Amino acid sequence: MSIKQTSGEVRGVLLPLQEGQLLLPNAAVCEVVSYRPPEAVASEGADWLLGTFSWRNNAIPLVSFETLLGREAGEVGHRARVAICNTLNGDESLPYIGILLHSAPHLIRVTEEVIAPVNGNDSLNEVVASQVVVNGVDALIPDLDALELLLSEVKL
Repeated sequence: MSIKQTSGEVRGVLLPLQEGQLLLPNAAVCEVVSYRPPEAVASEGADWLLGTFSWRNNAIPLVSFETLLGREAGEVGHRARVAICNTLNGDESLPYIGILLHSAPHLIRVTEEVIAPVNGNDSLNEVVASQVVVNGVDALIPDLDALELLLSEVKL
């Protein structure tokens, strides 16, 4: 599927969680792959870290965003996917992060006309940069820098 990009438009991807969606620029997502159970890691106090996921000969940390937000993660169903996201800080030991998805993501065109911030963002979790409504859908914009920092504090 080809999406033509115009000036003032960003190609985005809505990543479906168990409840709600994450919104990222399409360029932040390398690939979306089928879910496989991760290899367990000792991550005391970091129940949001599901383990490491093998992708292209890399051991990528697999994150449950719902658990990070203090929500119930629910069962991993047969439609579950993993979004492989680029990290932003150039840390060679952590080039990618995997985010567990409920199902396949959706491409979306984001323009000023279709996105609006949600008021009351004061109580957002540290790994959420903003809460928005895009094309009538509530979405969270994750703070990948904050997520990367959290992961650097956990022994993988």
